[in-house]
Amino acid sequence: METVFCENCIKIDTNLYFYQVIDGRNLLLIVLFAKMVLNLLILIAKRSMLQSLIGYFCISLSLMDIALFVNVLMVSCLKTRVILGTQVGNHHICLLLQIFSSIYSVLHFPIFFLSGLDYYLNLPVLPKPASTFRKMLYIFTVLLLWIGAIAYVFGIQSLHPPLKAILYYYLFQCEIAISLQSRFLSVMILLTVVFVTVYCWSGLRSLVRSLKVVSYLEEIVVLCSHSNAWLQSHSFKKQLLTNITMCFLLTWSPFILLQLTVVLIWAPLPAYMDLNVPWFCFINSFLIGAVYWLKYGKIRQDAISSFPDSFCHWRFCHLQQDCTTDNLGWIPEKGDNDSNILIA
Repeated sequence: METVFCENCIKIDTNLYFYQVIDGRNLLLIVLFAKMVLNLLILIAKRSMLQSLIGYFCISLSLMDIALFVNVLMVSCLKTRVILGTQVGNHHICLLLQIFSSIYSVLHFPIFFLSGLDYYLNLPVLPKPASTFRKMLYIFTVLLLWIGAIAYVFGIQSLHPPLKAILYYYLFQCEIAISLQSRFLSVMILLTVVFVTVYCWSGLRSLVRSLKVVSYLEEIVVLCSHSNAWLQSHSFKKQLLTNITMCFLLTWSPFILLQLTVVLIWAPLPAYMDLNVPWFCFINSFLIGAVYWLKYGKIRQDAISSFPDSFCHWRFCHLQQDCTTDNLGWIPEKGDNDSNILIA
């Protein structure tokens, strides 16, 4: 059989790796189980995200992770047994990881752009609950994404050889695909965060200088405010962008540092680990912040608390505002007091 090379794969020595991981301490099963539990815990604790397309996709991703874990567990238990004339072994675990990794690696960009479109169209209509038609549309879109990814991996893709043509060659080398989409998306988001931070640096510095940690309703919150001089010298749109950036950075700074480290050292994370619910929670907050700023004139204050995000407290990121009577949205309140931003 002609040799086929995989450029975006992690090579694993099956003779060493699978003996240690599967036969030794079951490290692979522990990692897959930990990812599965983490996904479920986040979805249970942060239910507001489930009102959006990205939330529906996270549910389906959790189900796929459960399927991967159960299949790897079953193969591990049936190892060395003969089923339907085929001896079950470590190479079948490798096969499962290859298939799931190849499917996962092509889903980052589609769900990112479709979720952005979903928020761009539906954030302004909040707090109106999602209709039955929209929920069915979310389910159909998620199913279509998975079917499309599976079809792409198993023969429609043109950038790489069909999976069925390389399985036998890679079976005993266990080369697991990594997701270039994830890398490029991380770089894109990080560059956007850096550019916005530089653009809003003066306002962020003003907010940082005024930071106060207080107790509010038996919770610890961070209180900060803009000075009147800064407010008068900058447009409302830049003030709002500064507040949004502050909320996002205070919430996600540890995850941003982690992503920055992964990108700088170019850590080869396997695709079956790279696609996870915490990553989509981060993307979810990024998309909501971007759409909130782009459509600030069409989003009313009573809709902000209904944003499908349980991490960033967007309702505390708006400026002091008054509602216009002609349904044009929200305008800054004209007063002498500083504009406060409260971040839980």
